[in-house]
Amino acid sequence: MTQLSVMDRDRLSRKQTLALGLIVAALVTALVVNFAADELRWWGLLPIVVYVVLVVLELNVVLATGAAVVVGIVLAGTAPLDVATMMSESLGSFIAVIGLIIMLGGGLGRIASDTGAAHTLVRELLRRVGVDSPLRIQIGIMLASTVLVGALGTLAGANAILAPIVIPVAAAVARSRPSVAAMLHAGGAAGLIIGPFTPPVVTITGAAGISYLEYLLAAGLPMAVVTWTTGFFMARFIQRRTEETEQYSELDLSGLDSGPAESTGREKRAAVAFIGTIVAMAVLGVILEAGFAFAIIVMIVTAIVTALAGGMRPTEALDSFYSGAAQLLWLFFLFWLFNPLLVMLEESGAYAAMLETFQPTLESVGVWPFLMLALVIGWIGVAGAAVAQVVLIDELLWPLAAGLGVAPVAWSAALLGGSQIDWFGPFPNADMIGQMGLARSSNLRMMLFNGWAIMGANLVLFAFLFAIL
Repeated sequence: MTQLSVMDRDRLSRKQTLALGLIVAALVTALVVNFAADELRWWGLLPIVVYVVLVVLELNVVLATGAAVVVGIVLAGTAPLDVATMMSESLGSFIAVIGLIIMLGGGLGRIASDTGAAHTLVRELLRRVGVDSPLRIQIGIMLASTVLVGALGTLAGANAILAPIVIPVAAAVARSRPSVAAMLHAGGAAGLIIGPFTPPVVTITGAAGISYLEYLLAAGLPMAVVTWTTGFFMARFIQRRTEETEQYSELDLSGLDSGPAESTGREKRAAVAFIGTIVAMAVLGVILEAGFAFAIIVMIVTAIVTALAGGMRPTEALDSFYSGAAQLLWLFFLFWLFNPLLVMLEESGAYAAMLETFQPTLESVGVWPFLMLALVIGWIGVAGAAVAQVVLIDELLWPLAAGLGVAPVAWSAALLGGSQIDWFGPFPNADMIGQMGLARSSNLRMMLFNGWAIMGANLVLFAFLFAIL
């Protein structure tokens, strides 16, 4: 254990040294280009390249973004007052608003947890599905994950609430740890894809300029169904191969004796208020054809109604909300920094250079190859937070897509696939390992098999969707 931690520290230290060297080299290059070049053109992509490489080197994503912004400022020779203006204007940008919505969602999730609303939803769903057979339990676990993640807008946070409740139930019918990890990953991912106010959905509908219903029918629902269904069968495949060796312990099973405490009347009222308000607001949003900013109202109203129904005093509700939102403050700073990076990219002339270079070729090959290329670029070529991936893909490639006549709904599918397929592979990632940890599994091999199967099924799906949208 000690030797492993030393090796990890050495590896991290080497990557940090490489990252520092890259930043210094990029700053020197930016300074030289600023003095030598009359127009930036392709050089305008330098900050984005720096950002992507730094994230791949596992530098903190906020630090990577900040470093890329500094490279962009030096490259463009932006004056201090202009930098200040750009940063202040960034607070009202699309991506900064998305960061605010995510923070509000974190606050709402904490209130749902503190009032018992989230726990009550899980218990009630399991009770209705039934826990009298392994098949029913698997369906219940995956449905509970889908509903909870879709409502709270966070994979890790929602499944952290769910896991302690369902593990004793899964242990009682001899579900293995790797199979439960696959259930949580696939079920939760489907919830993030279709939840009306989750960060990916809000960002994609805002970027593509389409309604939630259009998104759901064109891309969200098909991907969620494929992800959930493939994950369902993969969990059963993994169960057959691990049921003899990776069972839960007697300690896990003993949790079934006491089980989660029965929900109180106040917790049940909070649960009804929580899910009822979200559903009502989602329907209202569809009727009003509301844009992504409507999510701000949804988060605030739902938090207030849930807190009141759960019997929280105003100060308690605020403290709970602040605590949940504070955990996602880093994302707000990330998106606040990310917008100037995109502004400088646009002003550098890099977009115009890309259009001049690639548009004739892309026009000759057609829309389908372009959409597949956009998906692959987002999936393999762009690293970082999923919301940042969506915005970056949109900024880089939408001018080309618009020139080819790509429909907004088809573009939303490309944004969805390009930003979300990497949840499942080809390499291990934080979401994947996080779900393993919640399920108390250490079998990365089986988790990768699950991810690769879902990844492959979704690639086939998007190839089909791009042909018909």
